[in-house]
Amino acid sequence: MPTSNDPSGPSGQDPAGDRPPGGNSIPNVPGAEWVGEQREVGKAAGAGLQFGLTICVFAVAGLWLDGRFGTDPWLLVTGVLLAFFGGTVSLIKKYT
Repeated sequence: MPTSNDPSGPSGQDPAGDRPPGGNSIPNVPGAEWVGEQREVGKAAGAGLQFGLTICVFAVAGLWLDGRFGTDPWLLVTGVLLAFFGGTVSLIKKYT
C-alpha cells in the first residue's frame, strides 16, 4: 500500500485518466490547449489596463495641479505625455 500523497497508482498513471503521463500539468481534457492562450490574453489585458490607468492618474493629477497653479492646460498635457511615454517604455521592457 503506497503511503505517499501521490494521486497516481502503482502504474504511475492518474487513476482518473485525465492527466497525461510525464508530469505535464495541463489536463488531457477538451479545451486544455487554450490554457496557455488564456494566460497570454490575461497578460495583455492586464498590460492594457495598467497603461490606461496610468494615463488617467497622470491626467487627473495634471488637472488638479493646473487648477492649483493656474497653468491650464500645460500640466495636464505634460502629465499625459509623461504617462504615455513612460507606459510605452515599460511595455517595451516587459514584453521584449
